[in-house]
Amino acid sequence: MLNNLSLRNFKSARELDIPLKRLTVLSGLNGSGKSTVLQSIGLLRQSLEMNGHHGELKKLETLNLRGSMVQLGTAGDVISQRALGTCIEIALSGETCDQPWKLSVDTLGKESDYILDINGIGSPLPEFLHKKPFQFIQADRLTPSAHYNRSDTVDKVFPFLGTGGEYTPDFLVEQGDKLEVSEKRRCPHSAVGVSEELMKKITATSKLYDQVSGWMQHLSPGVRLRSSDTERIKQTDLVTLGFSYASTELAQDSDRRRPANVGFGLTYSLPIVTACLSAPPGSLLLLENPEAHLHPRGQAAMGALLAKCASDGVQILVETHSDHILNGIRLAVKNKTIKNTDVSLCNFVRDTATGDSYIQNPMILPNGELSAWPEGFFDEWERSLEELLG
Repeated sequence: MLNNLSLRNFKSARELDIPLKRLTVLSGLNGSGKSTVLQSIGLLRQSLEMNGHHGELKKLETLNLRGSMVQLGTAGDVISQRALGTCIEIALSGETCDQPWKLSVDTLGKESDYILDINGIGSPLPEFLHKKPFQFIQADRLTPSAHYNRSDTVDKVFPFLGTGGEYTPDFLVEQGDKLEVSEKRRCPHSAVGVSEELMKKITATSKLYDQVSGWMQHLSPGVRLRSSDTERIKQTDLVTLGFSYASTELAQDSDRRRPANVGFGLTYSLPIVTACLSAPPGSLLLLENPEAHLHPRGQAAMGALLAKCASDGVQILVETHSDHILNGIRLAVKNKTIKNTDVSLCNFVRDTATGDSYIQNPMILPNGELSAWPEGFFDEWERSLEELLG
């Protein structure tokens, strides 16, 4: 597990230290530096893959700024406006690092789409960069469609779902009826607006298909993945995705429903739910805005799922603007699903005078309350209420 990430001269992070836990929540106004954290980690993973090497430090010859995982432009785009010196530094420390591992890169050639002259200092590369299962699911992701592309990695032990989760349907075809979901992450037989009888019917097994459908009850009651209609189209590189609606009063589910006809949020959240349920212990998940297109009730349930996943040995860094996601995590702490010491809250603030970002770190207490509530930290509801009542 990674314990700390330090950034120097990288985008808005002129000098920034981010404490990491099992579940790290990145919050703050737009443009304050949250995405910079996720992009820095994605950039390292991308560069190793594009260099075609597997963790041999001396062979990481370039830092590739544009690839399938992140596209950051040129070297001039990623160097801080008020850089301290001429180098970008990305330093990581964790359980697999005897001492902090540091990557220093020269920023010569600001119009280049890669950076040369890399010097690694310290321990061997953190294992997640080249050995551990890894997902980076970004805000621009899977949307309703008649069909989706197949992946060439779903047959591998730890397939990559794509930065937009675009290979999730193909992964479900391959693993939906095979993969057993860990007991800690299985959906409880209770959801607001859904009877326990229906929940038991939908989550009949611990297989991935049924467990994804179970968590979907918090988003759209009765909906379930239709395994018979989530399939590869013969003689093509395409996959279809099907849903149906279940009922306790009907012996059979409804006819197949296309993704476009069951709500945008279901398809949009499918990669997040699938990644959380399928990630093996030791994985690292980078997630952007899992709350997008979800009702507040679904957002709170998403927070609970993140907490369950993190408590089961998966490290998660999540960027969010949702106080409902936060409340779902706070309730998970109160209900002892996850320890409060396994959650790190990082609220990013951008200094408008200097352009630099800094971090506030309120803590979730064992009872779910917060140790502090900094200005700008999910306080807009109270601001609006005060104005309404004033």
